[in-house]
Amino acid sequence: MSLPGIHTFLFDTLRGRLVLSVALVHAVMMTLFVIDLTVRQRAMLLDHQAEDAKALAEAMATSAAVWLAADDLAGLQELVEVQRRYPDLVFAILSDEGGHILAHTDPSRRGQYLLDLPKEGELTLFSRTSLLVDVAIPARLEGRLVGWARIGLGQKTSGHELGKITRNGVLYALAAIVIGAGIAWRMGRRLTKRLYAVQETIGLVHAGNHSARSQLSGNDEAALLAREFNAMLDALSARDRELSESEARFRQLFDKAPLPLGLASHEGVISAVNRRFVQDFGYSQAEVPTLGDWWRLAYPDPGYRQWVLTTWEAAVSKAARTRTDFESLEYQITCKSGEVRTVLVSGTTMAGDILATFFDITERKRAEAEIQKLNESLEERVKKRTDELEKKSAELERANKMFVGREIRMVELKEKLRELEERS
Repeated sequence: MSLPGIHTFLFDTLRGRLVLSVALVHAVMMTLFVIDLTVRQRAMLLDHQAEDAKALAEAMATSAAVWLAADDLAGLQELVEVQRRYPDLVFAILSDEGGHILAHTDPSRRGQYLLDLPKEGELTLFSRTSLLVDVAIPARLEGRLVGWARIGLGQKTSGHELGKITRNGVLYALAAIVIGAGIAWRMGRRLTKRLYAVQETIGLVHAGNHSARSQLSGNDEAALLAREFNAMLDALSARDRELSESEARFRQLFDKAPLPLGLASHEGVISAVNRRFVQDFGYSQAEVPTLGDWWRLAYPDPGYRQWVLTTWEAAVSKAARTRTDFESLEYQITCKSGEVRTVLVSGTTMAGDILATFFDITERKRAEAEIQKLNESLEERVKKRTDELEKKSAELERANKMFVGREIRMVELKEKLRELEERS
């Protein structure tokens, strides 16, 4: 496994994190254990070394008391040389009660003085470290102080023993880490194996197998997760069935609607038409273009095609954005047969589409045109009749004036005739 693969396994997978966590815990715990063990062993060895130094100094003081009193330098030096058998001996010193060195493991030091001896003739521990344990014990003869025996011990042998103990502790720690990691690997594999079963189910569902379910028994977290996931899939399946049934009902109502209908996207693209649309206008689903020369505004300006595009897309976009219906507009649709029909197009927003309704008002527009034509014809006839009546009225008025004039003339003639009769 490559370094990136190891990094991915340790930090991006549950199994790797579990193994790494257990290994780190074991490493920390065993490190603390080894440190504690080392400290305890060092303290124990130091205590043991101090006791050995005291015992060795006491034995040498007891043996040297007579020779100190007799001032037998050769015997004292021989006694000191005997102490060399002790493997950790650093020095052995015999001095008189004043600190004058009479015998020393280093002969060059004979004749010198020990200046740090205690004034009271008691056992004194000058040093108790990992480098040196220095003990001085008074030599007495019949209760009288005759000199001092001083022993210095190192920890060379003890250091080797302590190093061995430390190495063994480190080996034990490494073994514990490896064993713990192996146990964590096995536990993680068992745990993640159940989780991977759930992941496999997720993959099957993602691939389209919506009936896939996780079959995990037990009451652990993986089993609970699997049951919750199965319940979620069941709920989603039930919702999908409801959506499918609802979509089927909508499609059935859409296809059987008595008016031509179309589904358009928020961008104005007509994606579906119903059966009545095909019957009325002749275009099949595959033949319906996004927008084209088969429809136009009923009252366009010279650039009507761009007007159609702008008006339609703007209306659909505004309706989709505001989730409201868009205003009805009159369009003229050129049917596949070549017939031009006038329709009133309106729409309402739905979940993801715009439902457009094409209401055919061709006959109504024709009736309106005929009524308009009839009204225009009636107005013309009324005007003509009015003109005729006005002409006849003028003629009658002239005739009436002539008649009135004749009547006046007749009255005048009658008056003149009566006057003539009276004269005669």
